[in-house]
Amino acid sequence: MHRAEQVRQILATRSLTLYRLSRESGQIFGRYSRFFVPHNLYYDMADSCLIPTIHQILALSRITNYRLWDWLAVFGFNVDLIPRLRLSAPGRRTVLLDSSVHDLSAWIPWFAERRPLRPTRAIGPLRQFLAPAAPRRARDLLALNRRKFQYARVGEEDLHALPYFTPGSIVRADGLRLEELLADAAANIEKRFFLVEHGRGWTCSRIAMLGKDRVILRSHQRPSWSEIELKFGKEARILGVIDAEIRPVMNRSSVGIPHPRAAPSLPQPLHAADLQNDLKALLRDARSRAGLSFRAASAVSRWIANTLGDEAFFAAASTLSDYETLSDPPRHIQKAITLCIVYAIGFAQFLRAAGLPVDQAGRDPIPDELIPRQAPEGNDDPRTGDTEETLKEPAGLLGFLIGQWEEVPLFLRHSLNEITGLKNFSLSDVFWVGGDENPIHPWLANATFAVVNRRIKKPARSAAKDAREQPLYLILKRDGGYLCGRCALDRGSLVVHTYPGAPSGPRQFRSGIDAEVIGQVTAIVRRLPETE
Repeated sequence: MHRAEQVRQILATRSLTLYRLSRESGQIFGRYSRFFVPHNLYYDMADSCLIPTIHQILALSRITNYRLWDWLAVFGFNVDLIPRLRLSAPGRRTVLLDSSVHDLSAWIPWFAERRPLRPTRAIGPLRQFLAPAAPRRARDLLALNRRKFQYARVGEEDLHALPYFTPGSIVRADGLRLEELLADAAANIEKRFFLVEHGRGWTCSRIAMLGKDRVILRSHQRPSWSEIELKFGKEARILGVIDAEIRPVMNRSSVGIPHPRAAPSLPQPLHAADLQNDLKALLRDARSRAGLSFRAASAVSRWIANTLGDEAFFAAASTLSDYETLSDPPRHIQKAITLCIVYAIGFAQFLRAAGLPVDQAGRDPIPDELIPRQAPEGNDDPRTGDTEETLKEPAGLLGFLIGQWEEVPLFLRHSLNEITGLKNFSLSDVFWVGGDENPIHPWLANATFAVVNRRIKKPARSAAKDAREQPLYLILKRDGGYLCGRCALDRGSLVVHTYPGAPSGPRQFRSGIDAEVIGQVTAIVRRLPETE
């Protein structure tokens, strides 16, 4: 459907014509306002390069009472794809992730229980326990969440997080548990990791309390004499205790992606300026926290433009400099999205800082037949899942997982290929490891899932000296059980190694007879132990 015809049909559902809408936008905002929608909009849309500004799209949303995010999708901008590019874009520092889900009517793949309802083995394919079912709306799945957490991606320069976490790990911070831990003198908080905000950004760090208003960030990468004392509220803010991690296991290099260099992120006083309504200050602060020069930020925007195949997403260094001196947001929506990706800014936060009345946007979803909102491939008819009934609390394994994790991070749903390192991630690549009470690798302690690349079936030699950094593999034994750990081929034998200090030693099998390699582990989803 041509975009102009699509807009015409959407307006018709509200008994509006473009002429009437143009007149109402003039009455509400003024004919010389940036929010004014011209009556020749259809003519302009004949050129695919001419897209309404964010101000005009906001006016369309307010007058039709259809959601801003849906109108953006009509013009080719799916804001929920921003996290995927944020996780793929080069970056050295730890950044906070925006976990918002904007399209509440989006179809999300969902599952039904197979029998047995609970896993009977310590490790097994997730498909043995769950089967694809009718997809559900995002709003239904969000209603199952019991808590709200914050998420961050660990950067290569986060010396407080390394080597416990790995660059690219996505960590989850629990803010509610924070006060309980800080108030409990016996909690031994020095063995836990916390998500801490300071003047130069964020870090995942162990801490030592020096009093009610003072804290020290602990690091294995720095000598104790170089540790810096910070004051709560003025120099540091603890956002929560880190209780979970999505860990990429394979060392994947971003070929062809520029890696901007930045100085180590040393704590400085928190910024006192209110950035909620000051776009210039928001961009300036976000770039500083990302540790980027204008030239380096421009290089990242070039990668975004090449990835999306749209030159409009590129921003020259001079253009980025101008944005920090001008009050108005970029005219082109592509530039605004680029800024949010490069500087790790939430899109709604960006719009509010630009002074746009986001709270006045429409509330209703545009009907599915008028917007590119497709159901996931390979699932049942979505109409069977689109009922007026509230999604019931799942039982069995699904209910157990929701109870254990308390929140489904739907904002990561478009990023699974990037997180797992697999081009076509599917349920078949996921293995349940939550029943393994005695794992033979420390990363599998308290783990729930392991993602496996089933195309790699031959263990490769690793140059990593640290056993924890060597590749992990999933091994299927002749009795039907699984092992997950380091392994190597030695004269027809498959040797499965345990980690140093483990109670048991290596295990040896006849390769292809007693055991075989199913694939290489590319990602692990785990809860962090209460103590280490």
